[in-house]
Amino acid sequence: MSVTAVGTTGVGVTVDSVLVRDMTVAAAPIDSGVAVLDLRAGNYVALNAVAGEIWFMLSEPRRVNEIFDILAADYGVGRATLLRDVLPFLQTLVDKRLVRPLDRSEIR
Repeated sequence: MSVTAVGTTGVGVTVDSVLVRDMTVAAAPIDSGVAVLDLRAGNYVALNAVAGEIWFMLSEPRRVNEIFDILAADYGVGRATLLRDVLPFLQTLVDKRLVRPLDRSEIR
């Protein structure tokens, strides 16, 4: 079964998507999370600890399945929970243009 989260950008994030952070966005650790500031759009996003961990994972291109594997190992959560909670979060990051999907030509 393939699950896709489709957001406002029209780009659907799937478990096979390869994502990477937009490196023009500023981020810094705060308390138990991460503050993300997109100066271009004037947006500020505060991420909790797990979302911050995902943010740092995306400093290099990562397949969503790989993110799921890491989170499942670290937190003992099942795939259904990851699909329900993490896939829409990743879609939100894409929709806010904080993260971008790589197309096939960019994947090494």
